[in-house]
Amino acid sequence: MIYFCADDYGLCHSASAHILECVDKGALNKVSVFPNFDRVDLQKLSENKSLRLSLHLNLVEGKCMARADEISLIADKDGNLKHTFGGLFTLGLLQPKRLEAQVYKEIKAQVSFWKSILPKDVPFCIDSHQHTHMIPVVFNALLKVLRDENIPLTYMRIPTEPILPYIQTPSLYFTYKPVNLVKQWLLNLLWLINKREERENQIPTSYFLGILFSGEMDEKRVNKLLPKYKKLAERDGKDIEVLFHPGYTNGTASDFTDKNVVFNKFYLSPNRKAEFDSVIKITERSVL
Repeated sequence: MIYFCADDYGLCHSASAHILECVDKGALNKVSVFPNFDRVDLQKLSENKSLRLSLHLNLVEGKCMARADEISLIADKDGNLKHTFGGLFTLGLLQPKRLEAQVYKEIKAQVSFWKSILPKDVPFCIDSHQHTHMIPVVFNALLKVLRDENIPLTYMRIPTEPILPYIQTPSLYFTYKPVNLVKQWLLNLLWLINKREERENQIPTSYFLGILFSGEMDEKRVNKLLPKYKKLAERDGKDIEVLFHPGYTNGTASDFTDKNVVFNKFYLSPNRKAEFDSVIKITERSVL
C-alpha cells in the first residue's frame, strides 16, 4: 500500500481546507492532525473510511496540553511550547531524565486528547511535527505512554529514507538542498539509537519518502523515485508513506494571530501551494 500523506491538518482554517480539498479529489489517503492548534473537527475526515488518520504529535510550537507548571522545561508560564527540535535534542543530552519526565506528561496529554476524539473504529497511528519523536529521550517517553495507556499502535512514522532509490536516480543528485541532507543524516543517526527499541516493541512502520525533498515534493521528483520505492517495498513486504505539505495558507500571517507559531515562514511559503498542485497531479495517485 502507498500512503500519500498530508501533515499539519488543524494548523488553521485555510490550511485544513486545502488538505480537505486534496482528500476530496482523491489525492490523499492519509492525513496527520495537529492536536493543539485550532479546535480539531475530525467529522469530515472520518467520513472517508479509506482515509488513514494520524496524530501529529507537537512538542515545538503552539500551546501545551499538559499543565504548564508541570512542564516548565519545555513550556513557558503561559503554556507556550518553547523549544525547536534542536533545543529538545540539546536538553536530551544535558538533562535527559528531567526532559523525559516532562515530555512524557505532554505526550500523554496529547495522546489522551487524540483518543477522546478518534472514532472507535479508527486505528491509532502517530508521527510528530518536525520529527521530534526521533530524539531518543522523546522516543523513549512516547513508547512509555503507549505502553502505559495500553494503546494498540497500528503505525508509527520512521522518517528515514532508504538510500538505494536515490543512488539509482543520478538525475536528482544535484537537486538536494544541503539542509535536507543534514536532516536526513541526523535522523538516520538517531534511528540507529532507537532501532533496538523499535524492534523490541514490534512497531509497525513503512518505507518513507519526504525528507530529502522536503518543501519541494513535486511530481517529477516523486514519479522518478516512487517506482524504485515500489520495487523495494514489494521485495520486503512493506508499505510506503509519501509525505507532502499541501496545506497552504492565504498568504498572510493573519491565520496565526495570537498563536505561538514558530515556523510561520514555512507555512506561508509558496512551496506549499506547489506541493498542493503536485500531489493532485501525481499519476500514482490511482493506487489510492
